[in-house]
Amino acid sequence: MPTVTKYGFEDISKATIARMATYLRCLTYLEQQGTMTVSSRELASLTGVSPEQVRQDLSVFGRFGKRGTGYDIIRLKTEVEAIFGRGIEQWKCCIVGVGSLGSSLVASHMIQKWGFKYVAAFDSDPQKIGTRVERIPVYSVDDLKAVVRREHIAIGVIAVPASSARAVAKTLCDAGIRGILNFAPQSVKVPEKIPVVSVDISQEFLKLSFYIQSAEQRAREEQSQIEAASRSE
Repeated sequence: MPTVTKYGFEDISKATIARMATYLRCLTYLEQQGTMTVSSRELASLTGVSPEQVRQDLSVFGRFGKRGTGYDIIRLKTEVEAIFGRGIEQWKCCIVGVGSLGSSLVASHMIQKWGFKYVAAFDSDPQKIGTRVERIPVYSVDDLKAVVRREHIAIGVIAVPASSARAVAKTLCDAGIRGILNFAPQSVKVPEKIPVVSVDISQEFLKLSFYIQSAEQRAREEQSQIEAASRSE
């Protein structure tokens, strides 16, 4: 077992947690490929960070490898999974809003391998209430509190229009939800003790457009330098 570093969850940055999730995805891929060990340099190359950053992130949680020998992939993957609670807790989830986005989120089975499972869906459309999405029952939003408490649901996913997001978040909090994943293009206000992660797809497209322009600008500058050097010869 690794030597675990003492830390408080509040001391760990969101950026570190995001990188740890990326490391876990890469470790899972490497394990599937039959790879046995990985160095910090190799893991850095796969995730787009520096080897120093990889070592620094892992050192926050403990010592997982030996200098010169790299990391045992299965062992490291198991330890990183434990950081996120896998093997410790199975996370029951519900989703509010089963339009095109909500239905797609429920249909994706990617989260199941990490211990997350949808057990209920909610909507205000009478035509959807009483139906099922990927075998998940769709209830009326009016029944949300009762179902969340009955099923001991921990995570609420918001996939409703912006105008409804804050009301839905309040209802989830009143029901005793432990965390919220918000896909609505609207920030939500919740008690400080309840974590919220917001996913704004439009912002991701905006960031991507910036990265594209930056990459193309660098390419143009490099080409200009090459042409200038060629003319000066």
